[in-house]
Amino acid sequence: MYSAQFKLEALTPIFMRGADQSKAEIRASSIKGLMRWWFRALAGSYFGDDVEGLRGAEEYVFGSTKRRSKVVVEIAEIKGGLRSFDEQKPADQLRYLWFSVNLLARKGEMKFYYPSGTKFTIVVKSSDEESFNIVLASLWALVSLGGMGFRNRRGAGSLKFSGGDLGLLEELSLKHRFSKVEDFRNSILSAIKIAGSKFGRGLKNVQPQPYPILSENTSSVSLWDARTSNPIQALRNFQGRYQRFRKSEINKRDRIIFGLPMDLRGRGTREIQDVLEVIKNERRGSPMHIGITHIGSRVYVRIVKFRTEPFHPDGDLNNLASWRTLGRLNASMREISVFGSLEVFK
Repeated sequence: MYSAQFKLEALTPIFMRGADQSKAEIRASSIKGLMRWWFRALAGSYFGDDVEGLRGAEEYVFGSTKRRSKVVVEIAEIKGGLRSFDEQKPADQLRYLWFSVNLLARKGEMKFYYPSGTKFTIVVKSSDEESFNIVLASLWALVSLGGMGFRNRRGAGSLKFSGGDLGLLEELSLKHRFSKVEDFRNSILSAIKIAGSKFGRGLKNVQPQPYPILSENTSSVSLWDARTSNPIQALRNFQGRYQRFRKSEINKRDRIIFGLPMDLRGRGTREIQDVLEVIKNERRGSPMHIGITHIGSRVYVRIVKFRTEPFHPDGDLNNLASWRTLGRLNASMREISVFGSLEVFK
């Protein structure tokens, strides 16, 4: 049995609920699900439009109703303690990015959360070495490119490695600390390579598919210098620029690309009047993931964007969504490119 444990630290609050939706809980099953998501994004460069092949690879490692998982994920030693929304309302600092957190708190549907600085240990095990390495790459991607819990695509639940079997990551050329941007890029390339190592396939010149793929042709990873050493303040600084971009530099139709549902009213909606109810009620996760990354001693806002085709199965919404908006955001924010290309969003 191959086994490793890693100590993780929350850079921003974690809003994660258990079976009782009003209670906070860091759930191993939820983290495993996020690791599966990042595995698909990493392995997509090998499978492209072969969705059945990708599903088979995912099932081989993570299991399904038909196949037992080769992976065990466990959570231990949660340190830091829960906080009540009655004591402190963390989303007040980020009303625009985390607006729905406050909404759930007011309804009593979310009463507790894990604050910044919370530490916990994740244990991963596998009986198969190649599957074990894939799991490590998937966990690395979750921590380094994503986040966990509610509003993780908007900076909540950002994590960093703070201890444990970090040498195992280094052996796989996966850096847990980045001294320069090139370290980050090279680790992304290593994670992609590991994800496809088991399945006897070569990298493809993939084009956008209905699912997110982390490749040069279908995604972009960039950094934004928030000019602060505080992760929450970094998100607040980003929030101000992002909010200004959405309200002043693009029209209301262009906002559709950032995810649905979206309640658009008033001026600027005449041309999309016939689909306003659909936009308000249809669901589509944002293709943009915001988080916190340290490069050396500096804090950056990390911006990961995925292009998929179609954006939405509803033809009207797919035709309305403009991928160029994500490229315009990149240019407006003057992001530092790490991986991928702006050509993806033209």
